[in-house]
Amino acid sequence: MITQRYLRDAVVVLTTATVFICAIATDALAQTQPGATPSPQPPTPTHAQYALGLLKRAADRLSAATNFSFKTTSSIEVPSPLGHMLNYFTSAEVAVHRPDKFTARKTGDGPSFDLYYDGTTFGAVDAQMGLYAQMAAPPNLDALIPEVLERTGMQFPYADMLYSDVYGAVTKDLTHAYWVGKTTVDGIVCDHLAFAGPSIEWQIWLGPEKDPLPRRLAVTYLTLERQPRFLVNFSDWNLKAKLSARRFEFKKPAGAKQIEFRPLMTKSNN
Repeated sequence: MITQRYLRDAVVVLTTATVFICAIATDALAQTQPGATPSPQPPTPTHAQYALGLLKRAADRLSAATNFSFKTTSSIEVPSPLGHMLNYFTSAEVAVHRPDKFTARKTGDGPSFDLYYDGTTFGAVDAQMGLYAQMAAPPNLDALIPEVLERTGMQFPYADMLYSDVYGAVTKDLTHAYWVGKTTVDGIVCDHLAFAGPSIEWQIWLGPEKDPLPRRLAVTYLTLERQPRFLVNFSDWNLKAKLSARRFEFKKPAGAKQIEFRPLMTKSNN
C-alpha cells in the first residue's frame, strides 16, 4: 500500500537523521573535553541476528532438558475432496525422556489416541475404538520422527521440540530471519519472530528471558496445494518433569484388535 510505503520511508528518513545528529553531538562533546577517548561501542545486531539469538536461547534451554512435558492446542488446514480448506482442532499432552522415550495423548477432531515410544517400539492405541498398532522403531527420537512420517504420514505439530538439537532442527535450510516485535500470548509478553526457507514460512512466539520457551508456532507450507497452514499453542511447560518408566510403556486395552499402520497421506507423483 502507498500509505505503508510512505510511513516506512518516513521512518527510515527520521531514523537516519536522528542517528546523524547524535553522531555530530557526540563528536562535538568529545572535542570539548581534552584527553577524552570515546569508548568503543558494540555493534548493534541486525533483526536477523537478534531473532536467531532469541531462538537459540530458547532452543538450547529446551535441548538441555532430559525429562520434560508440555501441552498443546493445534489447528491445521486440510483440503477436502471438494477442494475446500477444512480446519481441524486438536489438543495433546506430551511427555519426553531424551533420547529415546516419548508419549502423547491426542484429543479433539478426528480419532482420539495415545502414542507410546520406548526406544524399540512405536505404538498407537485408540481405546474407544478398541484398536492398536505397533511397529519396530529406531533407537532415538531424532530417527523416530522422520521414520513415523515416512511410514504412516503421521505428523506431530510439536515434532521440532523433540529433537536433541532443537536449534539445528528448526534452522535447517533457513534463508530469512526477522524479529517482528513484542506481543502478548495468553497473558505472557513474548518476542514474535518470523523465519523462512525454500518451501516454508514460519513464525514463533517466545516467552521472556526468565522463561524463553515457545508459546505459539505458526507454519505455512509454500509448495503444497493451497498453501495449508497450521497453528499450535504451547502451555504447561515443565523442563524438570518427574516421569516414571511406566509412563512410556505400551498399554493395550483388553480385547483390543491389532491393525497395521497405514499411511495417512500418499506422496504426489509430480
